[in-house]
Amino acid sequence: MTLDEYKGYLDKIGYGKRLPGALYVFRDEASNFGAELNQLLAQLVTVFEAGPKFNVLKFRTDELKISFLSYPEFMDDPHPSLQHAITIDLASGKTRQTDYAGNLNPPILHRKETFLVPDHPQRPRFVALTEAEEAEGLYEHTATIGFKLNWERLLCEKGLIIDGHDLRQADTEERVVASPPLVIDRHKTALTRYELSKPVKSLLEYGLLKSSNTFFDYGCGQGSDVRGLHGLGHDADGWDPVHRPDGRKREADIVNLGYVLNVIEDPAERLEALVDAFRHAKRLLVVAGLINETVDTATARIYGDGVLTRANTFQKFFEQQELQQYIEDALDVTAVPVALGVFYVFRDPAEHQDFISARTRRVVDWTQISARLGLGGPQTLWKSLYEEHKELLGGFGKLTLELGRIPEPTEYEGLAEINERLGSPKRALRA
Repeated sequence: MTLDEYKGYLDKIGYGKRLPGALYVFRDEASNFGAELNQLLAQLVTVFEAGPKFNVLKFRTDELKISFLSYPEFMDDPHPSLQHAITIDLASGKTRQTDYAGNLNPPILHRKETFLVPDHPQRPRFVALTEAEEAEGLYEHTATIGFKLNWERLLCEKGLIIDGHDLRQADTEERVVASPPLVIDRHKTALTRYELSKPVKSLLEYGLLKSSNTFFDYGCGQGSDVRGLHGLGHDADGWDPVHRPDGRKREADIVNLGYVLNVIEDPAERLEALVDAFRHAKRLLVVAGLINETVDTATARIYGDGVLTRANTFQKFFEQQELQQYIEDALDVTAVPVALGVFYVFRDPAEHQDFISARTRRVVDWTQISARLGLGGPQTLWKSLYEEHKELLGGFGKLTLELGRIPEPTEYEGLAEINERLGSPKRALRA
């Protein structure tokens, strides 16, 4: 099946919720999507055991991908939460399964009537709710309302409550009073860098950041990437809520959201940051986050969907596949993995395909570039790291000498912070 044939079959489906890159439809035993799609879906159901609980289908309209989605409360919940998803790439044969059962801010549905065939008996009830929500202005800004916490906070702000499928003003006793949030020292996560960050290096290695491109660092921390790119002759700017609050967010060809999502403890705010960063990207958004494989969280204190460190900072450690799915759920576009914890999101599907087809990575002498930019050589780097983390490294170094080896997580409670601050125990030992 070619992409054009696939699109032709989708065009024949006369209902469904149509978005710029996808078509969503409800699925039950009576569903009929045409002979060709029915046959394809039957094969996929058998292979991937996508039984009746997967009651919503998502057809990508710009690439050969189909997702089976499970919304157990589709008929009863006015805005049901996604519980499980199976995404199948028909071109490559690759699949991805995602479990949302423990997700604090899962995707939810709106305008449920659009998913149903025109004569479905539940459509009038769903239409009435949608019209009531539209009248209250709940759909004026739709970028983040497709997620549970963001939607609930919008209802709370407007003093509204949904009872069954009826929207009404909340009574005084029904209004939710939010508890004071825990104060997190986010500014402490902005590390002093002595070289360009991994996501920015990847842009240069793949030849995507050219001198004619504008670059914006969304959450730039202390601005090392901006300064480094200036030194290489690039038009670069940045903003950070703590270290550069007076900077202006602006559109750029390429926007970098580097290691920002993992330090935001509020899942709703985390989503808003991702969506806002993509809003400022004219061509490409680069997203980077910390991955579980690179850290040890055994001694950290659990908080929300992440951990609190001894320095009172928050870290959300993603799985590689989890971060990719999170980006795609939030932006409804395909995220391309280019390194561990680093993803590209292209605005133009054609540019996305061009990158996939022709990507080649150049060899770059980063030591020479760091020296040229005045960022210091290896000795300067290790000396600076030691001075910056002297107290933390003192206890680590003493115990390492006593044991004659790097301590285990159960032997040194500061190991999680060592990983967070310096990357790994070996890197700390070098410092």
